[in-house]
Amino acid sequence: MEDWSQITYRNFWDVPRMVIAQRGHETYLFYSRFDESTDSHVDHYEVWLMPSLTEQQLQGSWVGLERLALSRLPDIGIRDLPFVVPRRGQHA
Repeated sequence: MEDWSQITYRNFWDVPRMVIAQRGHETYLFYSRFDESTDSHVDHYEVWLMPSLTEQQLQGSWVGLERLALSRLPDIGIRDLPFVVPRRGQHA
């Protein structure tokens, strides 16, 4: 199994709500959306297999980035990411 690398995240609220990570030559987007109906973030990440992303795409807003996805993968729980990301009060 290849290690995860180049882990970048945005929209931190207790845990990162958008994460981009690479494993081998594949790039993944993990996205935990805000649910307006419950006024809270959902307890899972939507997982997307992404094409290679440019520095410009990574520097800009990630809103709608999932529209570039190659495919949608099964959701995973917030605490089930296959790599370590900081939680509130921790540093990377």
